[in-house]
Amino acid sequence: MKFKTSLSIFSATLLAAGSVFGQAVTDPVGFITLNVHGGGSVSTPKLSLLSPTLMRPILYQGVITNISTTTITVSGTPWAVGTFNGANGSHYVEIVSTAVPARSGTMSEIVSTPTSNTIVTAGDLSVNQAAVGDTICIRKDVTIADVFGANNSAGLLGSAEDATTADEILIYNASTSASYFYFTGIEGFPAGWYSSGDFSPANNVPIAPNEAVVIKRKAAGALAITSAGTVKTGNTVMAVVNGLNVLGTSSAAGITLANSGLMTGNDNTGVKAGEDGAVADEVILYTTGNPVSYFYFTGAPPEFPAGWYKTDDFSNANNVSIAAGTAFVVKRKGGPSFNWALPSPTSF
Repeated sequence: MKFKTSLSIFSATLLAAGSVFGQAVTDPVGFITLNVHGGGSVSTPKLSLLSPTLMRPILYQGVITNISTTTITVSGTPWAVGTFNGANGSHYVEIVSTAVPARSGTMSEIVSTPTSNTIVTAGDLSVNQAAVGDTICIRKDVTIADVFGANNSAGLLGSAEDATTADEILIYNASTSASYFYFTGIEGFPAGWYSSGDFSPANNVPIAPNEAVVIKRKAAGALAITSAGTVKTGNTVMAVVNGLNVLGTSSAAGITLANSGLMTGNDNTGVKAGEDGAVADEVILYTTGNPVSYFYFTGAPPEFPAGWYKTDDFSNANNVSIAAGTAFVVKRKGGPSFNWALPSPTSF
């Protein structure tokens, strides 16, 4: 469903985390420092783009024994009814191993846990996304309170009124978003994170690994937010639709434009190349807090080989970094939607 991020203080230590369901799952764990640009104001907020790179540990990992529309069944009785929904908070399932590698990294939120070996998902993963014999893992969602602190320990600008005077957190899934802010509290309404639209409590609003966050900073000071958790291994599948897409980077290793996998050579499965940024799909980064556009050039060898170039000065951009923990924009200019498989290391 943003800003400069540094991984200068990051550890990836392999720990054997014992699952509450009796399985031992080995996860790399660590922490990351996310830097939010300052220099904004109420009238001209400064944008920072980020991604929830670190996540909760795996709670269950096993093999699908049956899948029918939105219901997935595994063997045995590894959990209790209602474990992955309701009062226990929101969870999601990920396809982590499949006979079709391009599907690995597909995710869906869990709607309910009706029996001790079945889950019901928000999306129908039975259609070309998962099959009997595939491996799944289940994690609890990272929430707004997890990343920014239930009491706004991140230090974002709060308000005793509404989002118009506070820093805003926009959670993006491709091209759609929802806005939240920190309310400092008045009698009858406790302090906490709330929806900018309907003022519903938002501490437990999830931020999925395939979602991105835009911070609209309305204060002068820059911020550094430290986030700890489990490192995601393997690809993460994200939808890219026509128009503007804000995409996260759940890979803790970071990527470059050249190895991002956004360019596949097929306009139907990746970004569209072109002779200039006016016709090609654009990738827009906010590394310094200001947008910088790049596109994939079809090539005019030998002087200008095919590859990634900066839109304004046509400098080579193959090695331009998309840092771990950041997010970026893809401006899709026609053609069908496609699934981008963000590459991540399989081990650390």
